[in-house]
This record gives sequence, structure tokens and C-alpha cells, in this order.
Amino acid sequence: MVNVRQAVPTTADGTLDWAAWVTRIVAEYPQLTAQPLMDCCAWIQQQHADQLAVSLELAELVAELRLDTASVLAALAYRLVRTERVSKADLQTQIGAEATELVFSVAAMATTSLLEMSDSPMLAKEQQSQVENVKRMLASMIDDARVAAIKLAERVLALRQAKDYEPQRRQRIAQEAGSIFSPLANRLGIWHLKWELEDLSLRYLREDIYLGIAKQLSQKRQQREQQVAAMTEHVVALLRDQGISAEVEGRAKNIFSIWRKMQAKNIPIEEVYDVRAVRIIVESLADCYVALGIIHTTWQHLPGEFDDYIAMPKENGYQSIHTAVTADDGHTLEVQIRTRQMHEDAELGVCAHWAYKSGAQQAADEDESFAAKMDWLRQVIEWHDELGGAANLNALLYQQTSQQRVFITTPKGHVLDLASGATVLDFAYRVHTDLGEQCVGGVINGVQVPVQMRLQTGQQLEVLVDAQQRPKRQWLEPSLKILYTHRARAKVASYFRARDTSDLVLSGRVLLIDFKRKLGLAHSDADFIKSCISHSSYSEEASFFCAVATGELSYIELLTQVLESQGSSISVVPQPGLPGIETPEFAGAATLQVVAMNRAGLLNDITQLLAAWKVSLMGASAKVSNSSGQAIITLEAELQDNRQLLQVMSLIMLLKDVEDVTRLAADAS
Repeated sequence: MVNVRQAVPTTADGTLDWAAWVTRIVAEYPQLTAQPLMDCCAWIQQQHADQLAVSLELAELVAELRLDTASVLAALAYRLVRTERVSKADLQTQIGAEATELVFSVAAMATTSLLEMSDSPMLAKEQQSQVENVKRMLASMIDDARVAAIKLAERVLALRQAKDYEPQRRQRIAQEAGSIFSPLANRLGIWHLKWELEDLSLRYLREDIYLGIAKQLSQKRQQREQQVAAMTEHVVALLRDQGISAEVEGRAKNIFSIWRKMQAKNIPIEEVYDVRAVRIIVESLADCYVALGIIHTTWQHLPGEFDDYIAMPKENGYQSIHTAVTADDGHTLEVQIRTRQMHEDAELGVCAHWAYKSGAQQAADEDESFAAKMDWLRQVIEWHDELGGAANLNALLYQQTSQQRVFITTPKGHVLDLASGATVLDFAYRVHTDLGEQCVGGVINGVQVPVQMRLQTGQQLEVLVDAQQRPKRQWLEPSLKILYTHRARAKVASYFRARDTSDLVLSGRVLLIDFKRKLGLAHSDADFIKSCISHSSYSEEASFFCAVATGELSYIELLTQVLESQGSSISVVPQPGLPGIETPEFAGAATLQVVAMNRAGLLNDITQLLAAWKVSLMGASAKVSNSSGQAIITLEAELQDNRQLLQVMSLIMLLKDVEDVTRLAADAS
């Protein structure tokens, strides 16, 4: 592994010679520009000299990924941001806006705290999927592949440094790397980072296993290296004789992969056939299969040890031919065959193709196939697990729009995923049915919000409960958008269906009659119910009321139709205009009376609700009874139609401490 203190020469006074380091890096990776790197290193040396060594080590890892200058600058500045030594504004002045956004995006992906587990019984069943949810949340935050690459490099560096930490901290970092970041590196195809993340994690978590395998390998190391070197020379000669120009290199399988194969197949290390391997890199696709034919005609291949990842690429885009043969000395040898482009893809993954430009030039020069690949990579990261490992790329891409997720953290650090569009109430039911049934709202990032508030990825949500709360019929009303997920809606509907039929009939009838009173309608109960049933597809009263009570029938759509048929709609007045010119109409006004127990913030909650539903409030007044503490609030509002009237009334009734909402009879037509 790289050690910056060795790689970077020192000056006469013993300080790191960062100028020489920049010169070497730019020579090795021509896509980099020397001057910004020089300026950044000089600034770090002057202002934060104690961070220079670790900054250079991380920058070297990022440069090896063949990323652009902005990415290396972000790596240099990362430790300064993580240790809160520099503000975003000051950093932007030093390294530019692009690099600054990168480094802050990487810093935002710090996740150690997210792995803290709670012993809460409600969340016990979620702990199994916790790590996977964290991976998905991280993936959803990545809108620039460079962010993921820099983060992976930073985690490799963290593991290297962890050898000097106390055991508990070291194991926590190793667990995080093995559970979250090595799979992410795998999905992005950044193999050499993946291997180091895996090996170091295994070393810290299961040192006995790691050292045991390493000892077995080291005992045979010299012999193994000689065998691989001899096989490499032999393969080069075979290919050359057939006119195939190729680069052939040997490698040894990483320790984690050996251990995983031993575990999966329950075999000793002697039966791991790809401990020794050679890799053949050719110029064309046709040469891959010619080389394969040469290998299989020279040595006997092992049955069941052949994979054509060129014809059928792995889900992360990996392409190569893998085969295992028995060499002349009787030992097994894995042979990998790929083109140079495939090799770059395999080693660096997404980083291998990233040609960073700016503005219109980037848009003009970016290859369409690469853009498609980038989109595909993002889909794989975000939805692979949800889709059960879809083998068909077209199917994966087709489902993109319908599989969007949001990722929300609890105050204890758990990450739960829900369908995009989910609300606070959906989240409560996602955690536990009891929590959902008692939910009265939530606190998002310190701000109290209602049950119908839409959630966004990255928010932290605390559910507010009331032991006396029970599911409300309004929760199932589609037009109120209180519940979005099928799971939560099914639980609420199940709650109501669990009642006796007689209770459901009564609940449905009470809801409709109560709304008749709230709307100030003068019709008899019998006539009103008869009209309601006539506007539905039900003929029997019992079935009709049950459908209303269980949410199978939208009471707002039903009542809207009834009101319009009875001429009780909000009056619409034409706006004055010139003769002969059709003028737009504006909604009529309605006066609502809200009865509630007085509390701080009540009127504010009501006005915010009206604003969210784009209702214009023309006037408001309130009276409070000193003896009972009851408040009577009168609202004058402009409404679009009866449907909006019913929606607003329903939502106001859900507010804390609200007892009743009625439309004053004076406004009824």
C-alpha cells in the first residue's frame, strides 16, 4: 500500500516536498493541471501543515483513479472540511467552486453514526435491512460519479490509518467499510479500491482468518510467483506464435475473495482454483475469443469454471472472459481475457471514462454511449436490490420512473426507505402499525409538521404520537394525499374492516350526516343519504356505508357530486370586463367557523394549511372563552369549488385540538 511519507521527498529542513510530489503526479497523469495543485498544496502547507501528509495520501489515491484536477483538489482539501478548519466560502476562494462542491458532497456522505443500532422493539425488524438502506441512501445522494470515487478513496485511507486506533473504533470503521463501501465500489466497478477495502476490513474484523490465509499463501509465495511468471511467459509465446499482440500479467487473488470462496463452497484453500491467475489484455474483441481458443487447446479447462462476462456482462458493467485450466505442472490457473478498454473499465470502473470538461463543450463532446452507461450505473446502484437483481438492462431502465425512493433517518440513526411521495404518516406506519395509528404529526429537522407532509431524502424525522389517537377516515381519502404508500393505506383500511359490519355502517352514515351539518345543508337526513347513494355504484345502504367507512369510496368526490346536483355549489361570479369579451371566472367566497381548544400556534397552523392548498384567506377573527379555553375562529376564504371546500374542511379537522369545522349557513346557496 502507498505510504505518502515515503512517496513524497522531503526538503532540507525535513518538510514534505509537495512541489516535487505535484510534478511527479502531473507527469504520471497528464489530465491534471499543475498550477492549481501547486497553489492548493502551498496553502495547506502554510495554513494547515499538520494535515499535509494525509491530504497528499488521499490526493494520490484519487489521482490513481484518473480523475480530473477538481477531484484531486477536493481530495487535498477534504480533511480541512471534515475537521471544520475552513468555511465553504474561504475554500471556494482557494480551490474554486467545482472542487468545493465536490469536497462538501463527499463530506456529506459521512455515515458512521448511521450504523448505530437501537434496541427499540419497533425497529428490531428493520435492523436486518439497515446497512442496505444506508447503501441505497448514499447512492441516491450521488449525482456526480466523482463524489462516490473520492469517498471510496477516503474510506481506503481511513482503513489504512485505523491500524493505529483503539480496537473498538478500528472495528467500527472496518464494519462500515465492509458492509457499505466495498459493495459500493463493486457496483461502480472500481476493483482495486474494492479489494483493499475488503482485505483491510477482514484483517481488522477477523484477524485470525486473515493471517491464517496469508500464512498459507506466504508459505508458497516464492513457488507461486515462479509458477505465475513461467505461465505468463508461456502464454505470451503461445499468443505471439498465432499472431496475437497481447499484454499478459500475473496476479494473486485477494485474501478476502479467497476466504469468501472457501466459505461459500466449504472447501480448503487448495481447492480455490483462481489463487494463481494470468490476465491477457488484447486489442480487439475478436482477439479475446482467439486467445480463449489457444488457452483451451493448450491446457484442459476445468468443468464449471468458465464464465463469459463479455457476452453477458455483470450488473456493474464488468466484462471479461474467465476460465480455469490445469497447467503442465498440475496446478490450476485462472485465465482472464479482455480488451484494453475492458481492462480500464474493470480496474477503474466509472472513473475510466470520465472526461471532465466544462459547459457546452462537455455537452458537445460527451459520448452518447458513455452517458447511457452513466445512467445505467446509477440505476444499478439505486434499484438493483429493489428489483431483485434484474438481468435485463432494458427492464431496469424502464422501471426507473416508478421505483423512486426517499430515505429518511430516525433520531436513533436508522435509515428507512419509502416510495417517493410518502408522508409523515406513511413513515410512521413503516416503522410500526401502532406508531402509525397514534401518529398526530412529526418533527422534521427540528420543525413540527402535519401528518400529510411530504418527505424528502436526507431528512431526519421524529414521529409525534397521542395515546388517544386512532386512525381517521380522512386518512384514506385519496384527494387529501395524507397516505401515499400501499402498505400504510392497507393497514388503515384493515383497521376499519376489522370492525363489525354494524359499526362500519354506522361510521359511514355518521361521516356523511356530519358533513351535511358542517356544510349547513337544509335537506333531511333521509333525502341527503338517498342522494348520496344515487351518485354511487352501490344500491344497498349497508354496502354503501361500509365502502365509505373503509375508504373504498371517496367521500369528497361523492359529496362534491351531490352538492353540485342540488345546486349547493359555491357561487362563481364573473369578473367585470368589456362587452363581448369572455372574462375569466373567479371562485366564490366561503366563511368557515373552526371550534377548537385554544393553544399557541393554532391560527398559524390553519393559515399554513390554507397556503399549502393555495387558498386565499381574505379575513380571520377569533374569540376565546376564558372559562372553557375554547376558541372560535372565523375564516373568510376564496375557494375554487366544492371539492376544495371539502378538502380544506377535512384537513382542518385533523389539526391538533380542533373539535369542529362548519361552513356558516349565510354563505350556503
